[in-house]
Amino acid sequence: MNPITGSDLPRDVVEKIASLFEGSYVPENPKEDAQLRELAFWRWVAYEGYEGKNPEQFVAFQRDLMRGCFDSTGWDVEMFSKSTVFELGCGPLGMIETIPAASRWAFDPNNEYYGSLFGKVREKSIVHLSDVSQMNDVPLVDLGICFNVLDHTDDAAHWFRLFFSKIRPGGRFILQVNTVKEDFPRTEEHCKMHPSPLTREQVESLVAEVSASNSRLYKEEPSPDNEFYLMIWGKKLLAG
Repeated sequence: MNPITGSDLPRDVVEKIASLFEGSYVPENPKEDAQLRELAFWRWVAYEGYEGKNPEQFVAFQRDLMRGCFDSTGWDVEMFSKSTVFELGCGPLGMIETIPAASRWAFDPNNEYYGSLFGKVREKSIVHLSDVSQMNDVPLVDLGICFNVLDHTDDAAHWFRLFFSKIRPGGRFILQVNTVKEDFPRTEEHCKMHPSPLTREQVESLVAEVSASNSRLYKEEPSPDNEFYLMIWGKKLLAG
């Protein structure tokens, strides 16, 4: 039986996920481990919903959440209606889904699978990419989005710089990271899904390399996973 949002994952992927949690499959590296766990989470959402909501309610919840985060910037979403927008690590339903634009591009290594699980509810006008070599096809954009991504990667600094390389000088960006603190422990499962934990100071240091004009929202209270919400938005440097 398929989820109402799309189609199930390929059988071999479902079996690999099951074997991972049974302890009979050992991923080749932390990257594969994190991606399989991420797929397992979103497969659960597609079938069971999230926070007690059925899958159909989740779609509206996710879009409202993403639009609310965008609105925190104070920008008028219509200002991008004739622009090119790119999201790195879009997940199944990224912020880019809520932003009308002339051209929209979204990269995620799991896009092929998200296109199955959430194929009935994703925006068809967005160009979804799943192979990093396809990033060469993405033009320089007016707005770049990277939301809750960097700590899920195998090399946060590399993906941060790749993200900003796709934004034109003077273009705008939205960067969100759930940061960590040394004295706030994380569970073993959380560590496996987030192989590149980042502190607030590390994220702000990276941003300082590429932007001198930005704003930020930081929440002092930890989440149930002992993460601290940080969102930074602004403009990329014109040069350097």
